[in-house]
Amino acid sequence: MASKTKNAGFTGTFRKLFRPRDIFFHDGTTLRRIRVGSGLQLFGALAASLMLFWSVFAAAQIATFSSAPPSADVLRMQREVTAMRADVAAIKQVAQQRYLITEREIRRLGLEPKRLVAGGMGGPFEPVTTASNEDPNFKALFMSWKKLESLEQGTIAIPSIEPVHGTNFTSGYGVRSDPFKGRAAMHAGIDLAGPIGTPIYATADGTVDRAEWNNGGYGNLVEIDHGHGIQTRYGHLTRYIVAAGQQVKRGQLIAYMGSTGRSTGSHLHYEVRLDGRPVNPIPFLQSSDYLQAVQRRAAAATQVAIGGPDESRD
Repeated sequence: MASKTKNAGFTGTFRKLFRPRDIFFHDGTTLRRIRVGSGLQLFGALAASLMLFWSVFAAAQIATFSSAPPSADVLRMQREVTAMRADVAAIKQVAQQRYLITEREIRRLGLEPKRLVAGGMGGPFEPVTTASNEDPNFKALFMSWKKLESLEQGTIAIPSIEPVHGTNFTSGYGVRSDPFKGRAAMHAGIDLAGPIGTPIYATADGTVDRAEWNNGGYGNLVEIDHGHGIQTRYGHLTRYIVAAGQQVKRGQLIAYMGSTGRSTGSHLHYEVRLDGRPVNPIPFLQSSDYLQAVQRRAAAATQVAIGGPDESRD
């Protein structure tokens, strides 16, 4: 009898716990009632119990896994990550060394490296979602190579080969006695003498700014804009084979030697200009093999992208 009374009490408690309930709410117009039956309440209680059990089980599994010694695969991955970080550091050091060497060679020519660093960039933003771009080591490596690439691409604009081969150096840059008036005058370039028709070559990648007759004494003149404020001029030509707006490559044939304009004989008048002002071309003709190797590597890596003709004209 006692047992039956006990069971009856438990059943009664269970029925009271999950008895149908009414939930009232106001929808803004009228008061509404929803009845929640015993079955729905029981289902909700079972679902909550299962979720609690699964949470306890998952926490126990994580604790067990974290306390266990790392597996062979985990150790291998850790070694690979360490080796990768060492490689990143080594590559970054190489990039920095190359940048310093390139910068030193550019300064030897009397140029500031910042002149050659690209100033205009843009395009749509496309984020990289890989984990590596969040790693400070990868970010530092990317910035080092980006800085190096920008400087090396800029060296394409530096005149660094002879504009003509097998000629005689007849007049240098600077103050000299004018061959026509016999008094001191500024000579803005150098003169390289040779037979009429000797081939003339572009000394750096660029865009032909003008190819025309010049009344200022140059005669037939080709002027090339190499970007970054750097220009070269080739005067006294017997004829030119390029046109304004045409892109040319370093070492490309652009004209033939002559004696047009204010000239006493067949020769090439060659100038290098920075921001419209003439500078001594000799250091550019003597630029190191390293700088020329950098230019070849940069030219092979990308197409030429230059512009910005100087507004100075004469």
